[in-house]
Amino acid sequence: MASAGIIGGWRDRPDITMAGLGLVSGVLSATVGYDLEIAWLKPVAPLFFLDVGPMPIGFFFGAAVAFGIWWWTRNPWSVPALLVTTMYAWSAAIQIAIRLQRNVDDDPHLIAASLAAGAVGAGLTHAGCALFSRGLRQPMRIAVTCGVGALFGLLFFFGQRKFIDERLLFVVWQPVVAFCIGMALAERNREA
Repeated sequence: MASAGIIGGWRDRPDITMAGLGLVSGVLSATVGYDLEIAWLKPVAPLFFLDVGPMPIGFFFGAAVAFGIWWWTRNPWSVPALLVTTMYAWSAAIQIAIRLQRNVDDDPHLIAASLAAGAVGAGLTHAGCALFSRGLRQPMRIAVTCGVGALFGLLFFFGQRKFIDERLLFVVWQPVVAFCIGMALAERNREA
Protein backbone atom coordinates (compact mmCIF):
# COMPACT_ATOMS: atom_id res chain seq x y z
CA MET A 1 0.00 0.00 0.00
CA ALA A 2 2.82 2.38 0.84
CA SER A 3 4.49 1.80 -2.53
CA ALA A 4 1.30 2.83 -4.34
CA GLY A 5 1.42 6.15 -2.47
CA ILE A 6 5.06 6.66 -3.41
CA ILE A 7 4.43 5.88 -7.08
CA GLY A 8 1.36 8.11 -7.09
CA GLY A 9 3.47 10.88 -5.54
CA TRP A 10 5.99 10.57 -8.34
CA ARG A 11 3.22 11.16 -10.86
CA ASP A 12 2.47 14.44 -9.09
CA ARG A 13 6.12 15.59 -9.06
CA PRO A 14 7.64 15.29 -12.53
CA ASP A 15 10.40 17.72 -11.54
CA ILE A 16 11.66 15.53 -8.70
CA THR A 17 11.16 12.32 -10.66
CA MET A 18 13.01 13.66 -13.71
CA ALA A 19 15.84 14.87 -11.47
CA GLY A 20 16.02 11.41 -9.90
CA LEU A 21 16.15 9.77 -13.32
CA GLY A 22 18.84 12.28 -14.31
CA LEU A 23 20.82 11.45 -11.19
CA VAL A 24 20.66 7.73 -11.97
CA SER A 25 21.85 8.38 -15.54
CA GLY A 26 24.54 10.76 -14.26
CA VAL A 27 25.90 8.21 -11.83
CA LEU A 28 25.83 5.51 -14.52
CA SER A 29 27.55 7.89 -16.94
CA ALA A 30 30.27 8.78 -14.41
CA THR A 31 30.94 5.19 -13.39
CA VAL A 32 29.97 2.58 -15.98
CA GLY A 33 29.72 4.77 -19.07
CA TYR A 34 32.80 6.90 -18.61
CA ASP A 35 35.34 4.33 -19.75
CA LEU A 36 33.05 1.84 -21.47
CA GLU A 37 33.83 1.07 -25.08
CA ILE A 38 31.52 -1.50 -26.62
CA ALA A 39 32.85 -2.95 -29.88
CA TRP A 40 29.44 -3.52 -31.49
CA LEU A 41 28.70 0.21 -31.18
CA LYS A 42 31.50 1.09 -33.63
CA PRO A 43 29.20 1.08 -36.68
CA VAL A 44 26.51 3.06 -34.80
CA ALA A 45 28.74 5.78 -33.32
CA PRO A 46 29.40 7.63 -36.62
CA LEU A 47 25.64 8.06 -37.12
CA PHE A 48 25.73 10.34 -34.07
CA PHE A 49 29.09 11.92 -35.01
CA LEU A 50 30.64 10.31 -31.93
CA ASP A 51 33.42 7.96 -31.03
CA VAL A 52 32.42 4.74 -29.31
CA GLY A 53 33.60 5.92 -25.86
CA PRO A 54 31.02 8.69 -25.22
CA MET A 55 28.06 6.71 -26.63
CA PRO A 56 26.94 5.14 -23.31
CA ILE A 57 26.84 8.52 -21.57
CA GLY A 58 24.42 9.94 -24.12
CA PHE A 59 22.44 6.72 -24.10
CA PHE A 60 22.02 6.71 -20.30
CA PHE A 61 20.75 10.29 -20.27
CA GLY A 62 18.58 9.68 -23.32
CA ALA A 63 17.02 6.65 -21.66
CA ALA A 64 16.31 8.63 -18.48
CA VAL A 65 14.71 11.51 -20.37
CA ALA A 66 12.77 9.19 -22.67
CA PHE A 67 11.40 7.18 -19.76
CA GLY A 68 10.41 10.33 -17.87
CA ILE A 69 8.57 11.88 -20.81
CA TRP A 70 6.90 8.57 -21.65
CA TRP A 71 5.79 8.30 -18.00
CA TRP A 72 3.81 11.55 -18.30
CA THR A 73 2.69 11.49 -21.90
CA ARG A 74 2.27 7.74 -22.41
CA ASN A 75 3.30 8.34 -26.00
CA PRO A 76 5.27 5.26 -27.14
CA TRP A 77 7.05 7.30 -29.83
CA SER A 78 8.70 9.42 -27.15
CA VAL A 79 11.10 6.62 -26.23
CA PRO A 80 12.88 6.09 -29.57
CA ALA A 81 12.57 9.76 -30.55
CA LEU A 82 14.11 11.02 -27.32
CA LEU A 83 16.84 8.41 -27.30
CA VAL A 84 17.90 9.63 -30.75
CA THR A 85 17.36 13.33 -29.97
CA THR A 86 19.35 13.15 -26.75
CA MET A 87 22.18 11.30 -28.47
CA TYR A 88 22.38 14.09 -31.05
CA ALA A 89 22.19 16.71 -28.26
CA TRP A 90 25.09 14.97 -26.52
CA SER A 91 27.02 14.83 -29.79
CA ALA A 92 26.36 18.51 -30.52
CA ALA A 93 27.57 19.48 -27.05
CA ILE A 94 30.78 17.51 -27.53
CA GLN A 95 31.39 18.93 -31.01
CA ILE A 96 30.85 22.49 -29.82
CA ALA A 97 33.16 22.03 -26.84
CA ILE A 98 35.87 20.55 -29.05
CA ARG A 99 35.60 23.23 -31.74
CA LEU A 100 35.60 26.18 -29.34
CA GLN A 101 38.58 25.09 -27.30
CA ARG A 102 40.67 22.93 -29.63
CA ASN A 103 43.05 25.46 -31.15
CA VAL A 104 43.77 27.72 -28.21
CA ASP A 105 42.84 25.84 -25.00
CA ASP A 106 43.11 28.95 -22.85
CA ASP A 107 40.65 29.70 -20.08
CA PRO A 108 38.38 32.11 -22.02
CA HIS A 109 37.93 29.61 -24.85
CA LEU A 110 37.36 26.73 -22.44
CA ILE A 111 34.80 28.76 -20.48
CA ALA A 112 33.00 29.68 -23.71
CA ALA A 113 33.10 26.02 -24.79
CA SER A 114 31.68 24.91 -21.44
CA LEU A 115 28.85 27.45 -21.49
CA ALA A 116 27.94 26.82 -25.12
CA ALA A 117 28.11 23.02 -24.87
CA GLY A 118 25.98 23.02 -21.72
CA ALA A 119 23.36 25.30 -23.27
CA VAL A 120 23.19 23.45 -26.58
CA GLY A 121 22.99 20.00 -24.99
CA ALA A 122 20.23 21.15 -22.64
CA GLY A 123 18.36 23.10 -25.32
CA LEU A 124 18.31 20.30 -27.86
CA THR A 125 17.23 17.79 -25.23
CA HIS A 126 14.44 20.13 -24.11
CA ALA A 127 13.39 20.70 -27.73
CA GLY A 128 13.12 16.96 -28.27
CA CYS A 129 10.93 16.63 -25.18
CA ALA A 130 8.78 19.53 -26.39
CA LEU A 131 7.68 17.39 -29.32
CA PHE A 132 5.66 15.35 -26.84
CA SER A 133 4.46 17.97 -24.36
CA ARG A 134 2.94 21.28 -25.38
CA GLY A 135 3.86 22.83 -22.01
CA LEU A 136 7.55 22.42 -22.81
CA ARG A 137 7.26 24.63 -25.90
CA GLN A 138 7.05 27.94 -24.05
CA PRO A 139 10.12 30.08 -24.79
CA MET A 140 10.75 30.97 -21.14
CA ARG A 141 10.85 27.29 -20.15
CA ILE A 142 13.31 26.55 -22.94
CA ALA A 143 15.42 29.55 -21.90
CA VAL A 144 15.54 28.36 -18.28
CA THR A 145 16.70 24.89 -19.34
CA CYS A 146 19.36 26.39 -21.65
CA GLY A 147 20.53 28.82 -18.97
CA VAL A 148 20.81 26.12 -16.33
CA GLY A 149 22.53 23.82 -18.84
CA ALA A 150 25.06 26.57 -19.61
CA LEU A 151 25.67 27.40 -15.96
CA PHE A 152 26.27 23.79 -14.97
CA GLY A 153 28.18 23.24 -18.19
CA LEU A 154 30.94 25.22 -16.46
CA LEU A 155 31.69 22.00 -14.60
CA PHE A 156 33.39 20.95 -17.84
CA PHE A 157 35.82 23.85 -17.41
CA PHE A 158 36.51 22.96 -13.78
CA GLY A 159 36.99 19.30 -14.69
CA GLN A 160 39.36 20.09 -17.57
CA ARG A 161 41.43 22.31 -15.29
CA LYS A 162 41.45 19.52 -12.66
CA PHE A 163 39.74 21.62 -9.98
CA ILE A 164 37.16 18.81 -9.68
CA ASP A 165 36.79 15.26 -10.94
CA GLU A 166 35.64 15.66 -14.54
CA ARG A 167 32.95 13.00 -14.06
CA LEU A 168 31.12 15.34 -11.69
CA LEU A 169 29.79 17.07 -14.83
CA PHE A 170 27.51 14.11 -15.54
CA VAL A 171 26.40 13.59 -11.94
CA VAL A 172 25.31 17.24 -11.65
CA TRP A 173 24.44 18.46 -15.16
CA GLN A 174 22.14 15.58 -16.08
CA PRO A 175 19.88 15.84 -12.99
CA VAL A 176 19.58 19.63 -13.11
CA VAL A 177 18.68 19.66 -16.81
CA ALA A 178 16.18 16.84 -16.27
CA PHE A 179 14.80 18.81 -13.29
CA CYS A 180 14.23 21.87 -15.50
CA ILE A 181 12.36 19.77 -18.04
CA GLY A 182 10.37 18.21 -15.21
CA MET A 183 9.53 21.66 -13.82
CA ALA A 184 7.91 22.54 -17.13
CA LEU A 185 5.98 19.26 -17.01
CA ALA A 186 4.89 20.08 -13.45
CA GLU A 187 3.68 23.52 -14.58
CA ARG A 188 1.66 21.87 -17.31
CA ASN A 189 0.07 19.55 -14.74
CA ARG A 190 -0.84 22.52 -12.50
CA GLU A 191 -2.40 24.39 -15.43
CA ALA A 192 -4.45 21.38 -16.57
